Amino acid sequence: MVALQPNPVTLTSENPFLNHLQSFSSEIEGVLEGILPPSTTCLHQAMRYSVLGGGKRLRSFLLWTSAQLFDVAPPQALKTAAVFELIHSYSLVHDDLPCMDNADFRRGKPSCHKVYGEATATLVGDALIPLAFQTLASLDMTPEIRLELIEGLGRTIGSKGLVAGQMMDVGQEKWPRTYEGLLELERLKTGVLFEFALEASAILGHASLSERQALKAYGRLFGQAFQMSDDWLDGCGQESIIGKPCDQDEHKFTFLHLLGPDLLCEKIEATVSEAIDVLEPFLAKATPLKEAALYVLSLGPCLRRDDTGARNVP
Repeated sequence: MVALQPNPVTLTSENPFLNHLQSFSSEIEGVLEGILPPSTTCLHQAMRYSVLGGGKRLRSFLLWTSAQLFDVAPPQALKTAAVFELIHSYSLVHDDLPCMDNADFRRGKPSCHKVYGEATATLVGDALIPLAFQTLASLDMTPEIRLELIEGLGRTIGSKGLVAGQMMDVGQEKWPRTYEGLLELERLKTGVLFEFALEASAILGHASLSERQALKAYGRLFGQAFQMSDDWLDGCGQESIIGKPCDQDEHKFTFLHLLGPDLLCEKIEATVSEAIDVLEPFLAKATPLKEAALYVLSLGPCLRRDDTGARNVP
């Protein structure tokens, strides 16, 4: 297991990883600008409002970064990465609806339905899904690769993937209130999109089966650690910093409620360490992916340590 150092990532402009992420965010924003329809209708305005100008862009960044392991042509890697931002944005628009999580703010601005109304917000999500598939179908790759990506995305976001996780999250499906049950909920709600983002890069790059499995494992573990950190932020974070309301999950069964802040931090650290371990076959070329995993440790103040190595838990 990798020995994690205190404060492995500091959220400052001097941090190399954040500089890399911010640079990529500007690039993927331009790609999304070109994919989204012009603002000629209310629907198109709402689509652009929901996708552009915000978000960490982690899913697309991970795909782009892992695609570089296989020297995938940048235009195709960027277009595929943009697909994951379209899908992620659709899921957020629908999650924020009053019938779902009923959230008024997202990414530091009013949610789509607060600006454009519930009906338009619903249709924004409906429109972003086919646009994502249309974008995959237009890739300058072999028909076999396009078909594998299209099939994989459909499986990932369908009734046995992302939508199943959403059903569980809003209480429409029964699931065991245990640690294992939470892991499965997280995998469906969050992890599957991270996992397929990494797998998609392997598909684009004609990776070997072992390389593909390693990247899928990294995506699954990254998503797990990310969701655990998100649970912590919802219960202990500040709305002014994270850009969305806190305590949205106050009445839900989350990792924070089950484990408490101390044990939750230990679980996040162990998961991040395991994610880094599975990247060993890629050696130094996987450094950006390792830095991305370490970034998760910086997302919550509970993960900060003082000079003695003790956690600073509020």
